[in-house]
Amino acid sequence: MGSGEDWSATEEEILMFSTFENRAIVSWDIVTRSDLHIGGRGSSGPSDVDLPVLRNNNDYPVIPGSSIKGVLRTELERLLRGCSVDVCTIPDVCYSSRWLSDNPERKGKEVDPCLVCQIFGSGGNSSPVRVRDATAAGKMTVVRDGVAIDRKTRKAAKGSKYDLEAVPKGTVFSGKVTVENCTLYGKEYARLGGLLSLVEFFNACAGTMGHSVSRGYGEVEINIKDISVISAEDYLNGKCSGTVYENGTTEYDEFVSLALDAWRACVSVKKE
Repeated sequence: MGSGEDWSATEEEILMFSTFENRAIVSWDIVTRSDLHIGGRGSSGPSDVDLPVLRNNNDYPVIPGSSIKGVLRTELERLLRGCSVDVCTIPDVCYSSRWLSDNPERKGKEVDPCLVCQIFGSGGNSSPVRVRDATAAGKMTVVRDGVAIDRKTRKAAKGSKYDLEAVPKGTVFSGKVTVENCTLYGKEYARLGGLLSLVEFFNACAGTMGHSVSRGYGEVEINIKDISVISAEDYLNGKCSGTVYENGTTEYDEFVSLALDAWRACVSVKKE
């Protein structure tokens, strides 16, 4: 791999939660650029709507953290493969039973998950990135008619009309994500940099979540508001809010640049 550095995972990095190094808390807004539909059981929308949106117990539409994380993880898998970096694929993540059966040479050797699993977790290793649900600022929704098309006749299928509830374009969902122990392979804030670079790419050319994307739904943009970094030393000094970097400031730009450079260094060395 070229550099002569030891790029295997250290014991502290494998035992992700055994020691607290630092924690980054990213506050972001997810803004809908088209109508968005994310449904599920327990929705408390209008009873006459066939496909209601998912809401919390206060009746505000939500985007589940698991949905956000799933979209981002899948995108990172595709990106890194495009950069000639060997990564796993859900559901056969690193060190899952299926992965181990396909990679018997890794049994009994030092645990070293792929770069995707170093951020989003793997078999037997909890995720350093924890994405919370994003909640809409308001309760307003729209109901749109839909018709299922028979692919053979290219006409409306019998009894195929349905109503779909959606969150309208321009709705702002607010949420947070935490990143535990941001250093990766000795590169400070590289793990955070991986998340930030992924958000940049998502906004530039991916940018969709939820159902019926092929029908024009689900275009979104993720806007980071600020990043708070708390270290163990901050805790000892009574500074539990840590250091806050607000988007739009010089300090934020410098900090994000440091994290992005650290992540790119990891990707460059991990290329096949």
